[in-house]
Amino acid sequence: MPAFIALGRFLFSVLFIFSGANKLLDIAATTQLTQKIAVPEMLATYTSQLEGLAGGMPFAQMLAIGAGVTELVCGLLIALNFGARFGSLVLILFVAAKIYYYHDFWNMDGVDAQNNMILALKSVSLIGGLFIVAGIGRGPRAAESSHLDV
Repeated sequence: MPAFIALGRFLFSVLFIFSGANKLLDIAATTQLTQKIAVPEMLATYTSQLEGLAGGMPFAQMLAIGAGVTELVCGLLIALNFGARFGSLVLILFVAAKIYYYHDFWNMDGVDAQNNMILALKSVSLIGGLFIVAGIGRGPRAAESSHLDV
């Protein structure tokens, strides 16, 4: 059974590794997607300071790079079973934010609402899988009961 868990963990993380790598390889397209995120007015001064520190890089581009790095690194943590619990908890927050900002079916009508609801439900399923990875962590310890007890 531990081999199934390892294989499942690796296959589950492929989605995040691939998605993060694609975001980083096509920063321009990812930046266009992140421009949809509205920065609250109270954070505008901080984002302008960040843009100044980054040599004039737009905040949307910083978000795009951050999204790609988050998915890639956390996916690798899960795949390699090194910091899997931490990586899955970070990805839970990431996927929840993605649902809120990109699959807001509650503000849509017709076919768009239905399609975005399906995408949001798929993301909720990913969150469920991430909770399982967070619950298992590195796997059963020698002193604990293992999955072979079933």
